[in-house]
Amino acid sequence: VLIIGGGITGLQAAQNLSQAGVEVVLVEQSDQLGGNLKALGSIFPEGRGASELIEARVNGINASPQVTVLTDAEITSLSGEYPQFKAGIKTSGGNKEVEIQSVIVTTGFLPFNPMDMKHYGFGKHPDVITALELAGKIRDKKIVTNSEGKEPASVTFIQCIGSRDQRTHTYCSAFCCMYAVHMATMVKEQLKQCKVTILYMDLRTPFCTELIYEDARRGGVTFLRSKPARVRTGTGNGHLTIQYEDTLDGALRFLDSEMVVLSIGAEPTYDTEKLAASLKVDCEESGFFRCDREPVFTKAKGVFIAGAASGPKDITTCLAEGSAAAAQAALLLKG
Repeated sequence: VLIIGGGITGLQAAQNLSQAGVEVVLVEQSDQLGGNLKALGSIFPEGRGASELIEARVNGINASPQVTVLTDAEITSLSGEYPQFKAGIKTSGGNKEVEIQSVIVTTGFLPFNPMDMKHYGFGKHPDVITALELAGKIRDKKIVTNSEGKEPASVTFIQCIGSRDQRTHTYCSAFCCMYAVHMATMVKEQLKQCKVTILYMDLRTPFCTELIYEDARRGGVTFLRSKPARVRTGTGNGHLTIQYEDTLDGALRFLDSEMVVLSIGAEPTYDTEKLAASLKVDCEESGFFRCDREPVFTKAKGVFIAGAASGPKDITTCLAEGSAAAAQAALLLKG
């Protein structure tokens, strides 16, 4: 089985397949396994370390003779159909071709780049940052402003950056509300006196993450249903002023904050359409891979899509789909 993508979904699938005695070739384009998860510290809902999640699976894979891992590698060609696929792979050591019976696509997503959203001050003011940058600050236990290197007295999250917006992507990125609530809680834990606010359109914290939301409210995080318009250099106590519409009463309001965090969403990887054409599968209007039957089946026999390759998902769902794709591939190969 060829697994394309070495993020947490691909690692889960590779580990499960190796445990079932199936040979695996795992291809990752970067020089490290772990995908987007590498940048995170603790993860919701249980607060486990992201590195623990990655290391447990990497160690299992490295100990298995069934798995060949190719990092810093790129799929250059992909042809055939079940049960005879051929893949051309470019690695740092040269080109190689492998024959496989099944393919699992776990290419994940790209974090949305808000550089073009000038009205929020990203790229203009150093204290307007993405949630990915804040995740690093939380992980390193060093939540400080970029402008002055001091602990902020106030941190404000703006939700739905690059999602649910006609100017960027109309789909919901699913996990942004959950990670923002988790991060807000972590900020309050590390900076007890910090005023933490989340500006949201609709808060989507399903299942157990609703409990995290309730804990965050009890812990002092303020939630304002609103539609932020712009972020500009402030004149009050904070370095920045957020102009927003209170969508409960329609009033125009202003909020000072020393740090503004943009809760960025997800978008498809650059090679999605090309890879889909090679595998004879479809893409959704959003640009992500299409599953013809949820959660992992495509219209092409022997080709499975798992995790955020078919759309934004939280880590728990990615792990479940990695296991589901592995199980279906193993069943197919073993008859």
